[in-house]
Amino acid sequence: MRAIVIASVIAAGSVIGLAGCGGTDNAAQPTGASATQAASPIPPVKNPRDVAVMGRRPCELLTPQQAAGFGLNLPPHQTEGVLDRVGCQWISNTPDRRVYRRVDLSTFTNNLTLEAVYNRRASLPFFELTEISGYPAIVSRTNADVAHCDIDVKPAERQSFSVIYDSHEFDNNPQQACVVGKQVAAAVLMNLPPKG
Repeated sequence: MRAIVIASVIAAGSVIGLAGCGGTDNAAQPTGASATQAASPIPPVKNPRDVAVMGRRPCELLTPQQAAGFGLNLPPHQTEGVLDRVGCQWISNTPDRRVYRRVDLSTFTNNLTLEAVYNRRASLPFFELTEISGYPAIVSRTNADVAHCDIDVKPAERQSFSVIYDSHEFDNNPQQACVVGKQVAAAVLMNLPPKG
């Protein structure tokens, strides 16, 4: 579903961009560095890491030790979707519903994922443009009352991964899901090889 929303935002942005090309506005357009900055609010990547190399093996982007450290005790399973999306899901298996945890990881190898999320920031109850381990990232939440957090990270140009972190453990403090979600994203970054 998230991938479909991203595709819709990208398509809508393209239509709006094309519609804006018409007209007779002769106002000066920014050039050089200011034009680049105006074109994208997402900073460039300084030391790229390669999502594409691991893109078909997303379940290797968290080691078993890392997953266990986040309380995810069931073996991961790979998922597939639209828009070049290949992903993996880890969950916890516990009789106590209050400590249920889930991580969904999606990889994108030819998308402007962060730009798409940035363009819908006004509709989100929580939005943060930040860095995780030195890489551009967006942390967002679609519902202020639910312990669900979306973390989108850009390790290379037109490459990204998204982490969705859910935990009933934080039902009384939903924002805490983003704190742990950022830690998961940082662990994934450690497992991405440098882009050659």
